Amino acid sequence: MYQRFFGFKDKPFQLVPNPAYLFLSRLHEEAFAHLSYAVSNGDGFVRITGEVGTGKTTLCRAFLENLNENTAAAYIFNPKLDAFQLLKTVNQEFGIPADAGSIKDLIDALNGFLIAEKAKGRHVVLLIDEAQNLSIEVLEQIRLLSNLETTRSKLLQIILVGQPELQAMLDSPELRQLGQRITLSCSLSPLTLAETGDYIRHRLQIASRKPGIRFPPGAVRAIFRYSSGIPRLINIACDRTLLTAYGMNRNQITGKIARSAIRELAGIQRPRGAGSLLIGNRGIFVFPILCLVLLAVLLHPPDIPILLDRQSASIREKTVSPLLSAHAERTPPGLKIKAETVPPAAPEDGNPHPRTVALFEQAEATPPEPEKAESTPPEPEKAESTPKEEAAPQIEDLGKWLAGISGGLSRTDAVKAVLKLWKEDANISPHLPAVEDNQRFFRMILQHSGFSCQNVSGDLDLIRKLDLPAVIELLVPDGRSKAYMTVCRLQGDRITLNAAGAGPIVTSIEEVKTFWSGVAFVPWKNFLSCTGEIPVRAPKESVITLKMMLKDMGFSEIRIDSLYDGDTRGAVKRIQNKHGLKADGLVGPLTKIILYNESGSFAIPHILAEGSNGSASKAPRQ
Repeated sequence: MYQRFFGFKDKPFQLVPNPAYLFLSRLHEEAFAHLSYAVSNGDGFVRITGEVGTGKTTLCRAFLENLNENTAAAYIFNPKLDAFQLLKTVNQEFGIPADAGSIKDLIDALNGFLIAEKAKGRHVVLLIDEAQNLSIEVLEQIRLLSNLETTRSKLLQIILVGQPELQAMLDSPELRQLGQRITLSCSLSPLTLAETGDYIRHRLQIASRKPGIRFPPGAVRAIFRYSSGIPRLINIACDRTLLTAYGMNRNQITGKIARSAIRELAGIQRPRGAGSLLIGNRGIFVFPILCLVLLAVLLHPPDIPILLDRQSASIREKTVSPLLSAHAERTPPGLKIKAETVPPAAPEDGNPHPRTVALFEQAEATPPEPEKAESTPPEPEKAESTPKEEAAPQIEDLGKWLAGISGGLSRTDAVKAVLKLWKEDANISPHLPAVEDNQRFFRMILQHSGFSCQNVSGDLDLIRKLDLPAVIELLVPDGRSKAYMTVCRLQGDRITLNAAGAGPIVTSIEEVKTFWSGVAFVPWKNFLSCTGEIPVRAPKESVITLKMMLKDMGFSEIRIDSLYDGDTRGAVKRIQNKHGLKADGLVGPLTKIILYNESGSFAIPHILAEGSNGSASKAPRQ
């Protein structure tokens, strides 16, 4: 419809997995490299996972199109089959007999084909898309296919592509043998804000006969906010934006046009029931009732509010007070309960109706009893607590705030702020700001102060799981500069940011996602010097130290020796599962951070506020 108007060869944002439009983000490029490496080196099993709409199928088709003539490939994209049907489909894809009446005959035919191809020096690849739909029995049959091998190499390379549920299946006890055979794995994440802009420009460039049409930063931010960086949703939003501009006879896209198009999409895609009170069978009953209620309000305006208020007051007296009393019996000594009367906005008649709410606050002014204070050993000095959200201004338009900061927010400002939370002074050489590479810059500064540096890419939820202050990189609306701030508190959907030059400020996490480049740096301390990845590349001393830590944390079955045994791996996997990390039993940087947090024996500043699956500051255990 709009192709000719904008000068496109075809629609740039079609919802089809066209390899010609493949955009390689950092993670997509990594996944593509994994696939190419696996084929060239004859690795047996590869797993690629990603959420719905992250470009898995497009990646698969591009990979298959790029295979050379020395590789034979079978592509299965509808795997809701039993083991017999799957084997028949595989043989059909390879062009070998598939009319056998038993699984054994099908495997024999496949094995003969694989041996013949191996003799010709060719690789054979089986790629199964949407593999999360495979049953346990079929996955077990696929494992048995991997046994088709010579004494020196695998005859068949198998690539499983699917949604995150696939990883959970492979981690299950029933499929542990298959999971252990995965030699390469990669996960696709949504695009960052910067990658979203690159993705849109990439598709426009391929579809355009001549350069001209572009999406300005305001439009890209609106689309990113709507799509959360998922390519399929980006395509939907961009297609609707182009259609809206075409309908307005505008050949230039603006942020206003994009926001208008997204509002239309939001209306179309509203969940069923969100606006359907008067629609469908329920509406037959609901609509007359609403009419009667409205009529009663119109006929008796003064009486109804009073009646409702008396009833609600009675209900509050009967329910809130017992709740407060019951909770007071269970409240820890350091926590007090305070009932306050909070007046809401005055109604039209000018008579406000007070309401009672329960407020829980940490007791500050009331010291503990002297006897208890004497019997309790003093706690080690805690790392500095995060700024209080009440004292920080609420920023609803982060882009406008960033644009108004004079002089910008430098990497140096951010690293000073993050180290201050650790009660450390930033030891920054005057020459370090000249280092352009961010990763090297932060790593060098943090190493000088006794810290390690963990990079986080495109995953704010990982920062929440690590529960440590982090430096994030934000894109200033002018599109030319960047700002760096420290995440020092997370509470619900609100985030507190700080830097040495500005802040603290409080804004929404969604607002931060709009301007976040997808890059973050998390300082952490390796308190017990557990070096290497345990048990793969680590000295025995690290294994012993890990086991001592686990035993102190309550894993009484752990034996203190240098053997990384099943009990140790099981304890590590339980902790990984608890904190949402990949439960592989390997102790790398992420797991070490979680272990130090879980131990409670170290002075560590935390960013999760109470009620946000963590605490603002965790004291060491006694």
